[in-house]
Amino acid sequence: MKKMLFGAVACSGLLLAGCASSPEVASTEAGRVREDELFERMKNEVTQSGMTYGEQMLQQILLEDILDHAYGDEVSDEDIDAELEKEAEPYGGLEEFEEMIAMQGMSLDDVRNSVRTSLQVRAAIQDHVEITDEEIEEAYENYTIDSTVAHILVEDLGLAEEIIDELNDGADFGELVAEHSMDTGTIESDGELVLEPGRFVPEFEEAAMELEEGEFTQEPVESQFGYHIIKLVEEGEKGTLEEERETIEAMLIDSYMQDQAVVQEAIGKLVRDANVQISDEDLTGAMQQFMEPAPEQQEMDQDMLDEPLEEGNGVEEDPESDEDADTDGDTESDSEEAEEDNE
Repeated sequence: MKKMLFGAVACSGLLLAGCASSPEVASTEAGRVREDELFERMKNEVTQSGMTYGEQMLQQILLEDILDHAYGDEVSDEDIDAELEKEAEPYGGLEEFEEMIAMQGMSLDDVRNSVRTSLQVRAAIQDHVEITDEEIEEAYENYTIDSTVAHILVEDLGLAEEIIDELNDGADFGELVAEHSMDTGTIESDGELVLEPGRFVPEFEEAAMELEEGEFTQEPVESQFGYHIIKLVEEGEKGTLEEERETIEAMLIDSYMQDQAVVQEAIGKLVRDANVQISDEDLTGAMQQFMEPAPEQQEMDQDMLDEPLEEGNGVEEDPESDEDADTDGDTESDSEEAEEDNE
């Protein structure tokens, strides 16, 4: 309350001219809001993160600039377009995706900028981490390629049995999907789905796993959704380690992207190398979280600094050190005795 009153007093009387010269950003019957007032409020209002709105915005701008300076040439418009298409695929394409984000108050340009930054962070992590052969081999052992299935979903058991008869007589699976399936989300893809483990109800998954490539179920598969006729379109089969190496490495980078500690370390190094200087004292906390190395890195750096000191101080054990110590001890004793005799 005191801050608000002080602000009101400051913008009246002696400081009225200074405040009035600031560009107007909004107005009401109650008064005007000017740029300096908005900026001052943003610098002082604290968010849930503990930073002010101003610090958060400055951090975002600086990070975007630093990443773009370091990796702008490595992320092309084609890379961004490809990533956008992947993002839009579950929504039916770019047009539908754009309509969806518009309802959230965002534009495609906003998403493009976000994708660009994300790909630049990925490039930073790729430079920061060292993926070992052991990691790749372990990931390869656990790596599976999902099979592709197709299904026709109907409500009536009798209709499901009729469809199976038609398929056995040579009818086209995709045409029967378009004609009968209640799963509208897969009609355009001829009923096809990726058979990801755990994604489907158990009855569906078990029946699909028993099929050979090209086969379809000879009995309707009942689930809570109705009756399915399932076809195994393509059985997933992974290649050799060398054939899958690039895919495995990309998967490992994806996993590092989800590790906040790794992201913090990679971005922190870029920030520290960028020689960030913040002139406004009220905004100095904007990059504070990136200015210190991670605790593990600090310990490692300290160990590296200590090593020469330890060697210079004779900390390492030497086979002759015990004898030297004894000799030194005897010398000290002799000196003390000599001093006593002199006295």
